[in-house]
Amino acid sequence: MHKHELIPKLERMAMFEDFKREETTLLAAYLVGQRVDQGAVIFREGERTAHMCLLLEGRLEVLKSDQGGQPKKITDVTPGKLIGEISVIDGQPYSATVVASAPSVLVLMSRENLLRICEERPRLGTRLLFKIANMLSQRLRQTTGKLIDHL
Repeated sequence: MHKHELIPKLERMAMFEDFKREETTLLAAYLVGQRVDQGAVIFREGERTAHMCLLLEGRLEVLKSDQGGQPKKITDVTPGKLIGEISVIDGQPYSATVVASAPSVLVLMSRENLLRICEERPRLGTRLLFKIANMLSQRLRQTTGKLIDHL
């Protein structure tokens, strides 16, 4: 996917709604756009490839192996959602497998490119890290709410 196709797609995402065109254009230089077919594995549980993924179009499903090694569906990922960011930040292996459940368009950012953007474009890197932290915070609050319901 070409950068000129990627920029308008990013601008339509809630995550970047307050980014200026110049910032989105700069950010696109650190991202890799990718179209994937249904059934494509985006991340595999236990791998350490250290990429995070923002889903632009399509649908993904998150699978986690149970104690017997059988994959169990945890959730669906809809457009605008970020996945894999925890592994990019902490360097640990992916905690789940993510598979395209429909043809999808996504963008990937490597740990290396996240570090590069923070060094080369510190203001943009700070905004991006804040967005990631905000998404992690929301997810933790939702998980805590679900946990309380089960106690």
